[in-house]
Amino acid sequence: MENIGYYPFYYPENGEIKGFSVEILNYIEAHSNYDFEFIILPLPRAVHLVAEGRIDLILTLFKTPKREQMYHFIEPSYANEINQLFTLKDNNFEFDGKLKQLTPNSVGTIREYSYGEYFDGVSYLNKLPALTEEVLLKLLLGKQIDMLISNPLVFNQLILKEKVGAQVKAIEPHISMTPVYMALTKKRKDSLAIKATLGQLTEQLKASPYYQELLNKYQLSFK
Repeated sequence: MENIGYYPFYYPENGEIKGFSVEILNYIEAHSNYDFEFIILPLPRAVHLVAEGRIDLILTLFKTPKREQMYHFIEPSYANEINQLFTLKDNNFEFDGKLKQLTPNSVGTIREYSYGEYFDGVSYLNKLPALTEEVLLKLLLGKQIDMLISNPLVFNQLILKEKVGAQVKAIEPHISMTPVYMALTKKRKDSLAIKATLGQLTEQLKASPYYQELLNKYQLSFK
């Protein structure tokens, strides 16, 4: 996980790691023989080490054909994530959901991150990758990019933290709503057994009233 957290999936609070993904893993621990240890790494490094088998699991990943060759994705997905465009308030850009409208603009993204098939699949956009949301915000405020794409639950927290709500606005409609998965290394000899167990427990959790409580608690109950 990233050291800055990825709200509401995981985030530091009073010296502890909390969040939706953490509660999912706590449930799995309570109903299995597995124990989990969190490792703090930037996302590009994490996805590389999980693919190599030096780390077992990554918590929040979108499924793509390329990634399916590298990881076992735990089925079913355990949440959905919305991604949205943000720009400066003095930008009068109007958006109706068609990505072709973005072609005159530079769009900041996070390196090695997937925003779902709809956004990832277009090659005509001027996408400018950065390492973190904090860097994207600085690029936007410095007018080095025209807009950026991010999870609004994550980015709105950053806007509040940096006190720049008077300068930055979200653009409607959302770009996508995409399933979020845990991804397991294929390098472990017992990876298929782990995949089956985690999948069964995820399905069991999603069928329980407790799961809906978690969705409501972390504002992840999207229509």
